[in-house]
Amino acid sequence: MPRTVNVAVVGAGGAAQVVHLPILKRLREVNVAGLVDPDLAKARTIAERFEIGSVAGTLDELAKEGPFDAVLVCSPTSEHEAGVLAALEHDAHVMCERPFVTQAATARRLIEAASKAGRELMVANNLRYRFDLRAIKHFVANGEAGDVVHIRSNWLNRRSRRPRRGWRRDPSRAGGGALMDLGAQALDVLLWVLDYPAVERLSARLHGEGDVETSAVVHLALAGGMSASIEVTWELIDEKDRHTVAVLGTRGSAYSYPLQLLTETESGVMDVTPPIDRPPSELYSDSYRQEWGDFLRFVRGEQPLGSQEDQVRLLEVLEACYASAREGREVVL
Repeated sequence: MPRTVNVAVVGAGGAAQVVHLPILKRLREVNVAGLVDPDLAKARTIAERFEIGSVAGTLDELAKEGPFDAVLVCSPTSEHEAGVLAALEHDAHVMCERPFVTQAATARRLIEAASKAGRELMVANNLRYRFDLRAIKHFVANGEAGDVVHIRSNWLNRRSRRPRRGWRRDPSRAGGGALMDLGAQALDVLLWVLDYPAVERLSARLHGEGDVETSAVVHLALAGGMSASIEVTWELIDEKDRHTVAVLGTRGSAYSYPLQLLTETESGVMDVTPPIDRPPSELYSDSYRQEWGDFLRFVRGEQPLGSQEDQVRLLEVLEACYASAREGREVVL
């Protein structure tokens, strides 16, 4: 029986309420040690709903009530750096929601701080745990697509009848708009499928009125002659959200969602798609459960997390995207 891991949750917003707390409360080997949020009234309401015994305004205050092994940081992006450093000061392992931070230099400092402290720091890129996207990565790695020519990743959220508000509309707290919110994830999974090749140059365009962009399109030239593109928006005119990864290769192609893997054989094109009977919403929630399973193994020392250097590279690319859009030119990395 695995030992119980005490997890403190920093941030009582949507990510904690909708995704993480429902999962954590179902995991037998996890005890939610407390909920941390400067809005104590809100935190108490959420804690009561999820039967969490301790509420505090800071991790320091929570630590006075009892120890914790790990900390989930799911506060606004501008508060991630402080949350990660506070967790490390209390000798805790850390899972930090994405976007991790908004600058590559900050990401490197945090990764180095975790390494120095001997703690694991995991960025919660849950899309890497989706069954369909893992199948595509395996398909590409096995050479069934041949040489990849182009890869495309988009995350298109339909326009809400109620305009988006809150900290994601504040550039000082979010670091950007749809490109930082959705693009960080779309770009990470695109590069992850290909084992994070170098980005050689890129061109980005941002769209939308207001303080932050509501849509973005980025074209990238990758090492090895591959091209890539991402499209993200909060303003899709459609009845549902859309999230797709497509890979075009010299011997095959791959698509999600719905998942389809096609490869060329001597007898013609063969569909090698593994069976999957999960709707998109369950693929998404399953990915978070798988993510937590891995993180708990890291915390128990059952397996190492490995380098997080790719997250520094991701932010270098995002910084280049914003520079390209701001200056209206192609950026060479």
